[in-house]
Amino acid sequence: MTAMLGVLRGIALGVFAVLLAPAALVACADCNKSESGAADAGSTTATPDASVTVLEAGTLNATPLPTASVAAAVNPDKLPAYTGPTGSVEGTITVVGDPAPATPQDFSRCPDAEKIWGHAFREGPRGPKGERPLADAIVVVTGYKGFYLPEQQEARTISIEGCGYTMRTLTMTFGQRLEVKNLTKDFWSPVLEPRPSPVLMMATPGGDAVRIYPKTPGHHLLVDRDRKYAVVDVWAFLHPLHASSALTGYYRIDGLPVGKVKVSSTHPNIDGNAEADLTVVAGVVHKVDLVIKNVNRDAGGNASDAGGEAGARPVLR
Repeated sequence: MTAMLGVLRGIALGVFAVLLAPAALVACADCNKSESGAADAGSTTATPDASVTVLEAGTLNATPLPTASVAAAVNPDKLPAYTGPTGSVEGTITVVGDPAPATPQDFSRCPDAEKIWGHAFREGPRGPKGERPLADAIVVVTGYKGFYLPEQQEARTISIEGCGYTMRTLTMTFGQRLEVKNLTKDFWSPVLEPRPSPVLMMATPGGDAVRIYPKTPGHHLLVDRDRKYAVVDVWAFLHPLHASSALTGYYRIDGLPVGKVKVSSTHPNIDGNAEADLTVVAGVVHKVDLVIKNVNRDAGGNASDAGGEAGARPVLR
């Protein structure tokens, strides 16, 4: 619990502070080159098409919530939508410091689940400097201003395979729906906390995806009523520039507006973060690798410890 509260304080005061107050950022010298070695144009500034209004851009809303409520959350200042050229960023998130502590969970129902949730976070083989690929890290791009970026995809999908969900951290944009697809031979009952629907939905083997609708932005937990170990951190952001890292630590975010931005990363179960400045050039895939340091403050802390506090998580922009 202490570790999770530390993570929340870090998110509220540190890595995601720019989500609440975007500002002009300075590009770092090592992060502004494409894979082919092309240099960034440091003076490039993103300029939205002021003739495109929020209504013309069409705030995406694939939920039962009123569209006006979603629009008020993702674009409270009614800024014009960005329609200019874009770039991309990709890289690897690694962790250094203390190894992931074991979690006191009961995996008797499906022992293979321990490979996913047996430790506070999933990390890969150790490198020459002690770095390990970090899975399930959150990566966001912020720092642009003067416009908003509309989400383009209606849904985010997560599958159930083997003993659990195929990821431990899922990022989405407020206004998207979450689709849970069951690829196992067993029945699952996915629930999104802290505001679950009064109707218990069943994900049938090989059946249609269960559709879940986050009612608020911020942090939620995707759980299963019968499998207490299966907990997914779901973050509903107020912008579309986000991703979670794969088992290899790899991430990629497309659709970045040209100009100066900040790339930031943290992990739900690590009290630490990393960030880098970047100047985005149109059509360029920039490479930004980030390293997060872990210091174990209390053994066995994990996302499920804070399930009852999910409603108090900060709203992220």
